[in-house]
Amino acid sequence: MAGADIALDKAYLTAIWLETLFYGMNFVLYWNCLTMLTIRRRTPKVNKLLVGISTIMFAFSTAHVSLGYQRLIEGFIVLRDQPGGPGAFFSDVSIPANVVKVGIHTVNSIIGDSVVVWRCWLVWGRDWRMCVLPILLIIASAICGFAQTVYFARAQKLHSAFAHSLQIWNGSLFSLSLATNVVVTVLIAMRVWYMFRLSGGSTNFRYWRVLVIIIESGMIYSIALVCEITLYFLGSNAFYIVYDPIAQLTAITPTLIIVLAALQLTSNDVHSRLTRSKTARIFRARGEAGATTTTALETMDFAPNDFVLSTYYSDGSNLPSDSSTLQMSKSEAHPGQVTFA
Repeated sequence: MAGADIALDKAYLTAIWLETLFYGMNFVLYWNCLTMLTIRRRTPKVNKLLVGISTIMFAFSTAHVSLGYQRLIEGFIVLRDQPGGPGAFFSDVSIPANVVKVGIHTVNSIIGDSVVVWRCWLVWGRDWRMCVLPILLIIASAICGFAQTVYFARAQKLHSAFAHSLQIWNGSLFSLSLATNVVVTVLIAMRVWYMFRLSGGSTNFRYWRVLVIIIESGMIYSIALVCEITLYFLGSNAFYIVYDPIAQLTAITPTLIIVLAALQLTSNDVHSRLTRSKTARIFRARGEAGATTTTALETMDFAPNDFVLSTYYSDGSNLPSDSSTLQMSKSEAHPGQVTFA
């Protein structure tokens, strides 16, 4: 039975109000994401896949909050004089608008979890072995989510989301979704922390890496899921206050990850820049030891390999044993520049 701590109609009204606030954040974030991926992109071509994913999630989030608003109007205005009042209306889980909301929530959760798993795959150097368990959990979540939608559509005689037959599918879905996000959060957080620890950095950078870990691992979404599943198994109507806003978080969290990737502020990008910075400092230190003028590595122009080997190593005394140490890549470097293997 649902808890008596808060009336169902009050819980639903509060839930839609909170979801509207989160939708405002989602709206601003989506259009910024779209701008970063198209107009202000840092890649030669538009990443159509990421644009499509973010657009689909935003569209589903918009539909979800719109259906919630529709149910709000019906329950408190159109059908307020029906037997049982707004509370009876909101307890009927088989209403078509509610069934569609549940289906949208499931689809958005699957897409959002997939984006976080994709991020995990990239963070772990495109190693699919680290993503096998999360992928299996997503598949199981999808099965439970769509089964939950079907049961909601057929539950005309059930007037509570806490009914035993619905609790089986709801509980399974919430538990699997939580397990997916906890596993991925831990995997990403461990990897990102390890990479940043190798890179070092200033105190301000250490604060920044904590923020990157929180965003990139989807930790905020995982915390919200813990609150949701706790309230649900306690049988409290306060569950609805968390459930509807989470529909927006399922889009906000992956979109934040996409924005980080578009801005090249992910852990991989930061680690790469720090590595290049350390390499540049090594070259400057060598220059100072030889009492020569140092120049930033990014601005240095080098002669072709043949010329370098025929002049600097003319006596053969300093010729490196591995010629791959200094290579010219015409396909990746500009003329007159050198890349280091």
